[in-house]
Amino acid sequence: MSKYGIALLLAWVLAPWLGGAQAEQTNTPLQAGADQGLLWRIEKPGVAPSHLLGTLHSEDPRIVALPEPVSHALHSADRVTLEVILDPNSLAAMSGVMQIVEGPELPALLGEALYRKTVQAMATQGVPEQSLRTLKPWAVAMTLMVPKTNTGLFLDRVLYLEALAKGKPIAGLETVAEQIEVFDGLSRDDQVALVAESLRSFPKLDTLYAELRAAYVRRDLRAIAALNDTAMREGDPGLAQRFSARAITDRNARMVERMQPGLQQGNTFFAVGALHLPGETGILQALRRQGYTVTAVY
Repeated sequence: MSKYGIALLLAWVLAPWLGGAQAEQTNTPLQAGADQGLLWRIEKPGVAPSHLLGTLHSEDPRIVALPEPVSHALHSADRVTLEVILDPNSLAAMSGVMQIVEGPELPALLGEALYRKTVQAMATQGVPEQSLRTLKPWAVAMTLMVPKTNTGLFLDRVLYLEALAKGKPIAGLETVAEQIEVFDGLSRDDQVALVAESLRSFPKLDTLYAELRAAYVRRDLRAIAALNDTAMREGDPGLAQRFSARAITDRNARMVERMQPGLQQGNTFFAVGALHLPGETGILQALRRQGYTVTAVY
């Protein structure tokens, strides 16, 4: 069942309606003041600066290899705070909640036509039908929203293992239960609609992630946000708005609130999904409104 836990973790960075906006694959330099960059220094007088890294849940070697500025900030920090602590217990907890334990199973929830399409798509993700029948609809949708994993060694996991090896205190901005509730708290109708939306975009999955990886390697937060905004105009706009509020906007506010103790202590290394950083409701602007100076480092 660990495959499902990893698939869910991979999906946290983005709302599921990311679509086909084109991302030019060039190494564009950072533009000052444009919220471009992945690593940010957070400063306030009288306190040691902290750092915030936007992550992409990917196994791509270009992404999991820590650049020198990121490695230096991580290794120099007094403590590390991730979106959620990625230990084996967390993955096991996620896997268990993905299962239907009572009530109708997936075929009855989806209906025959949608279920048969789901069986075919999930088979390409390595999930056989006998394992599919008792998965909750949102767990199916999450599995269809991310490429198949090979190593499971994505960027957030690398940061966790690096911090662990250095003996640094590690904390999470959210609990496993809170992250699961983003999906498990959706109505049954919305969960089924989420499956339909994920099936609609499934044929474009590889293209989508290639565009996301290209934007991330360019350190282009605006392109990542633009991919999300473009795709939210496809499919069911009401569902997109409800899910985006739960998965991104509401969590931004919660994470900023929980960053405060580490920011007040100073010299904390934070890491969250890159889509949580940009925009008026993003973490960078929220910190600026609180009086912090937030500057791109890398």
